[in-house]
Amino acid sequence: MKGTNLYGRGSSDMKSGLAAMIHGGAAARDEGLLMSGRIGIVLVPDEETAGPRGSRDLDARGLLGKDGIGMLTPEPTGGVVWNANRGAISLRATMRGKAAHVGRQFEGVNAFERALPAMVRLADIKKDVELRETQYNVAPPAARKSILLLGGRFEGGTNFNVTPDRCSFTIDRRINPEENLEEEEQRLRDALKGFEIETLQHEPAAATPEGDPFAGILSRHIASVTGKEPVFEMCPGLLETRFYAARGIPAFAYGPGLLTVSHGPNEFVPIHNIAQCALIYALTAVEMLRQ
Repeated sequence: MKGTNLYGRGSSDMKSGLAAMIHGGAAARDEGLLMSGRIGIVLVPDEETAGPRGSRDLDARGLLGKDGIGMLTPEPTGGVVWNANRGAISLRATMRGKAAHVGRQFEGVNAFERALPAMVRLADIKKDVELRETQYNVAPPAARKSILLLGGRFEGGTNFNVTPDRCSFTIDRRINPEENLEEEEQRLRDALKGFEIETLQHEPAAATPEGDPFAGILSRHIASVTGKEPVFEMCPGLLETRFYAARGIPAFAYGPGLLTVSHGPNEFVPIHNIAQCALIYALTAVEMLRQ
């Protein structure tokens, strides 16, 4: 701790939010405010890698959101409420070749050169994709554009004087809620004919309307505790809310952390934010359970 901030890896994203949620839930219980229903706190791993041992596993077993009337996750939203998230299509494409010494390259097959036409096709898709904009609220304005990241991880070859026998790169396509997941994936796969393709993520976009009753309850308590009316925005990435929204459960993200410092070397969270969120979580849960 330094001054009014708590520093440390994961402090902003999102251990402080989890601590606030646990404390808020316990306070509501200990004050005898949970007259009907109960608060369920689910702590899962793999949140940033599609959740095979977390939410996805609970969903497959029919346990996720069971009997739930609303879901709230303490992501580092920086004062806004995330009511929507982008979908993700993340692929690893690998082209095979045959190694040979540069002096006898005619005996090899250059995997990099074989991959080049597909890279050109993907670059053309990127130009088209990034002309599209979501109608959901998201800041800054540049973040409204749909996303195609090419070559986030790129590997191949063994030395400068050897034809590369392998060329591998990733494609990360983040789709806005208005786009079709299956259509966008097929477009990428069509551009990658001849490649070995590994799917890293295949996740739908999701959204809960701002007009949902849960949104109104959450907004009212955020305003009463912080003195500011919250703004609803789309998260620029994936959220666990998508699993719950798919089950018809209204789901939002709101937490004490700051996305701008998350995953950084000097990650921190304002301590005041943690206390405010604990109160907001408790008040929101209690009112939801009284509906």
